[in-house]
Amino acid sequence: MKRLSLALALHNHQPVGNFEWVLEQVYRDAYLPMVEALEAHPSVKTALHYSGYLLEWLDASHPDLLDRVAGLAARGQVELLGGGHFEPVLPAIPDRDKHSQLIRMRDEVERRFGARPRGLWLAERVWEASLARPLSEAGYRYTILDDSHFQAIGLTPDKLFTPFLTEEQGHPLTLLATGTQMRYLIPWRDVDEVLTYFQETASEQPRLVLMGDDGEKLGGWPTTARLCWRQGWVRRFFEMIEANSGWLESVLPGDYAERAVPHGPVYLPAGSYPEMNRWSGGFWRNFIARYPEVNALHKKMLRVSAKVERAGSPPAALTELLRGQANDVYWHGVFGGVYLPHLRQAVWSSLLAAEAAVAPRDGRTQVQVLDYDLDGQCEVLVEQPAQNVYLAPAAGGAIVEWDAGGRNLADCLARRHEVYHDRLLGDAGGGGVSKLEQPLRVREPGLAGRLHYDRRRRLIFQASLVNRGGSLRRAVRSELDELGGFGGGSFEVIGQTAFERTETLAVEGRQATIRMAKSFQVSSRDCSIGLQVTLSADGGPVPALLVVESNLALPAGPVAGDVGGRPLRRPADLGMRGEVTLRQPAAGLRYRLRVAKGSRVWYYPVETVNNSESGYERIVQGACLLAVLPVRLDGVSAKYSFRLWTGA
Repeated sequence: MKRLSLALALHNHQPVGNFEWVLEQVYRDAYLPMVEALEAHPSVKTALHYSGYLLEWLDASHPDLLDRVAGLAARGQVELLGGGHFEPVLPAIPDRDKHSQLIRMRDEVERRFGARPRGLWLAERVWEASLARPLSEAGYRYTILDDSHFQAIGLTPDKLFTPFLTEEQGHPLTLLATGTQMRYLIPWRDVDEVLTYFQETASEQPRLVLMGDDGEKLGGWPTTARLCWRQGWVRRFFEMIEANSGWLESVLPGDYAERAVPHGPVYLPAGSYPEMNRWSGGFWRNFIARYPEVNALHKKMLRVSAKVERAGSPPAALTELLRGQANDVYWHGVFGGVYLPHLRQAVWSSLLAAEAAVAPRDGRTQVQVLDYDLDGQCEVLVEQPAQNVYLAPAAGGAIVEWDAGGRNLADCLARRHEVYHDRLLGDAGGGGVSKLEQPLRVREPGLAGRLHYDRRRRLIFQASLVNRGGSLRRAVRSELDELGGFGGGSFEVIGQTAFERTETLAVEGRQATIRMAKSFQVSSRDCSIGLQVTLSADGGPVPALLVVESNLALPAGPVAGDVGGRPLRRPADLGMRGEVTLRQPAAGLRYRLRVAKGSRVWYYPVETVNNSESGYERIVQGACLLAVLPVRLDGVSAKYSFRLWTGA
């Protein structure tokens, strides 16, 4: 007689820093209905995973739900999975932090649900072979990977209905495969079609089909609450399992992994689920290389981790560090990732809180010159009790990180081309679209016209020379006609926080050698930074605009606050003024920019267009303030001073 074992594993996750209303909505639409459905169908078994941030939120907001899950586990219907507590991509964090993340979740699951987890959910199913050892050492016996992981070594789909065994340095780990076809059947196809697949897969030999996927797809994604609950898809699916129990066995994945003889050993290459492999270019760490903002965040995390370890890993600092390793902002796919400012801000805040907890108490300023972000160029790191200022001589001699008030105020993402923009522009050849991405939903009209791309990373106190005639409209579109590469080129270090760049350019049919020096003053009394720009030219005169650009974080978004008395939602020419203030009372934030005499000040919100599970949308990444000053360069040096403050 043909038989089949069926295992379900639902991964329930919310990012660190997600909006309260989002958590409540997904609780109502996905988490609660699934527990109710399992209670109504006691013969249907499933593994459940609640990532640490969500688990903490549920324990505080809906502890009754966790009590009900514990009841399901006590009667053997539900198996709780562990993992990295704050859902880090484990290969991207230090080994000491892997251990902390894994045992924290393991112990919390045992405390809350009464049993130590046998298996774990691997964040974004990002696998590297070296993981087998830390997972095994933390007490985990199995994990779930995609069929694509196994197919990469030539295993065909019909060979993946059994457990596999891998190891690292003799530490074993069982691997279970979840099929792409199962993820696309559930809940998108009719239940009868799912039954047909099970019937075709059943065999006289032991076989396991496993569906491991996001629990939010069963009610939390757009349209799925209606499909899964109001239209009864999950109820019909569970009834189908019950009606065919004579040959279709509902099992816990941990039980099956323990009783089945695994095939092994196998050694799988680095990979993830098929969509992630496509988004990343085949290797998850490519996100760190593709987005310099992700690289900066990642290297800050490594720097803070080392500081916490040197301080003896005090519990409060360690918790904040682990929060700062939450994976969601370290990559980008159809779910927003690094493009979601509130998630970036939450992770930055956690890392800075960890750093502050172990900072020296002597009040001294520390200055280091090192390549902290491993881009091949040295940065100048100025760290003191009130603020940190990281300067990048090789990136226009600008500020790449400004930590003050528990925030990185330089957290403003650049606008860059993404493959899915081609679909918005009507190009169907944009690299292929998965079933998850097929509907083309646009949340507001005219988004294609807002697709502007930046020529470089957005930093603070970027100084460039621009041909006269530049306009705010051209600045918004990143189309200012620059003279040379001062805005993003490499500067020579001539002092501890002073840099210089010299270029010879063709100007009006003649050669002119232009020198720009930038000198920074980092205050130890308040959260402010001064910049002095010195310009001269041999072979002049050279008429130009000096544009000093500062890209600043907007913690409360574009609607709460003003700049120079104008709303933050729209670009504004603020006119000739010596000083301008940007306020966000709801976030307790204020920027004050003092500019050189004779400057105009322009402002615009930095907007990206992103595709998410709910459709294409516009997201404000930060605020751009530009001081625009007409200059006429000749052999006499001219100096221009600017200063930027922050505070409540």
